[in-house]
Amino acid sequence: MQANSTARRGLSLPPYLLLILPAVTFMVLMYGYPFLSSILRSFINPQGEFSFENYGKTIDLYLKDIGFTLAVTVLSTAVSAVLAILLAVYFRLRQNPVARALAALYKIPIFIPFVVVAQMMNSFLAPHGILNLALAKLNVIDLEHPLQLFNFYGLTFGFVWKMIPFSTLIIHGGFQMIDNSYIEAARSCGAGLTRVITRVLIPMNRSSILVALVLVYSQIVGTFTLPYMLIGGKIPTTITVDIAHRINYFSDFGVANTLGVFSYLLVLITAVYYLRSSVKKMTGYQASEV
Repeated sequence: MQANSTARRGLSLPPYLLLILPAVTFMVLMYGYPFLSSILRSFINPQGEFSFENYGKTIDLYLKDIGFTLAVTVLSTAVSAVLAILLAVYFRLRQNPVARALAALYKIPIFIPFVVVAQMMNSFLAPHGILNLALAKLNVIDLEHPLQLFNFYGLTFGFVWKMIPFSTLIIHGGFQMIDNSYIEAARSCGAGLTRVITRVLIPMNRSSILVALVLVYSQIVGTFTLPYMLIGGKIPTTITVDIAHRINYFSDFGVANTLGVFSYLLVLITAVYYLRSSVKKMTGYQASEV
């Protein structure tokens, strides 16, 4: 009897599983199933047979676009991270009216959707847009030969403008958690501003910076509106624009799913790094507790 009761207790499910079941079910249906379905369908050719035909076609047609997407994403993420760290450091170390005003203003782009950002960039970066007109007024350029920014550089500028406030919000929140005593101790030992930033603030806020980098990188890879409205049908373009093009004009879901797989692989780079860092951090905490 005691063995049977023990067996029953061993087979019983923890009560908290019932609480997380709705959330897990939603995640599986809304994210897990489409993710696995797109991977499986990428191996199905137009005749309904298992094949690598879609991958060969994708590499032949869109390899340059895949490289373009990776380059734009990496550069935009890196520039956004550097500028966000500098802004977050300024807000953390400077408590004056200018810093408070900027802290209130920089959050505004977070609430502006990408379609609005794309329209703003179209007006700002156009050959006779606001930027070129301003540079012509300063005699920096000739308006007969304006800067052509509906390309890699203009797209990077648009992503950076949109992503800096989001990154700053996360990184600044981490800086706020650092006690002033660490900064004061570093300064009392003769550390200048650069050493305070590189030896105290950034190392102690590494997790928040990593989270910001991963979120910004993933969001840029999956953005469709800004590349579509800024670059349009130019070559090269981003993977998301190619996916829409294959579906809308050719109804080629096989290649579209294959492009989706390549976008998953691009995001997997940061996901693996983030998970490894998180596991190392948790292992360090457990070792310190022991």
